[in-house]
Amino acid sequence: MGQLFKILTSSAWLLLCVVLAVQSANAQKRYPSIDDAWDATDYRALVQRVENDGLALPTLSGEATKPVFERMVHVDNIPLRMGLNKELSITVRYQKLKPLLQPLHQLIIFYSNEAQKGKPYATELARLKVYETKAAGALLDIGEPYLATLKEDARYQTHVALLDQMKSGARELYSGLVKSMTETSLYSKSNILVMIEGAQNALPSYHPIFTDQDRQDLTQTLTQQISTTTDQELKTALTELHDAIKHGRMRT
Repeated sequence: MGQLFKILTSSAWLLLCVVLAVQSANAQKRYPSIDDAWDATDYRALVQRVENDGLALPTLSGEATKPVFERMVHVDNIPLRMGLNKELSITVRYQKLKPLLQPLHQLIIFYSNEAQKGKPYATELARLKVYETKAAGALLDIGEPYLATLKEDARYQTHVALLDQMKSGARELYSGLVKSMTETSLYSKSNILVMIEGAQNALPSYHPIFTDQDRQDLTQTLTQQISTTTDQELKTALTELHDAIKHGRMRT
């Protein structure tokens, strides 16, 4: 009887270990919690689970995943909220915001790849691009002030080079957002209007770093799209963005 009890006890413990292992594996495949504001670690966790564990990208059409996507692009998430908080020190704002950009851009690549395969992810992609533009713009706004705090740092010139690299990447990002406005086979009218609005709102952060060539290329892209579109609402919105970039007419 005692031996039987030991066998049963051992089997129970083995079963418990198996159950715990399965639960742990399932936990790794779950989305980050939507109950709390996300930090950069949550974006990195989502990237890892999509890339390594085959977790499906959150979509607005999925009843279970819509809240996840809405959390992903929420302005109250920690990096953006702290990055925009002028009551915090420049160092804290910069250090909380910067780690967001790499995993956020990787998620955009994931959605873009799936959209190119025919998946109906255009709305998600448009909103993510606007969110990325806003986050990168917030980082641009504090880039120079943050650099000023590092003048005595032995690696100051390295930081200068990194800031120049960030500005170059930001110009490409904004240009990519404008180019997306011309991709009418992928994006709907409402998607394009969302991107135009995002570009308008973010322009004050980007306009100071545009080169003359940037402005020329952006306005040329918009001019061509204005001439081809027949929708009056889109034409008006594109024209307003064109004039804002060309003449520096930023919203206040």
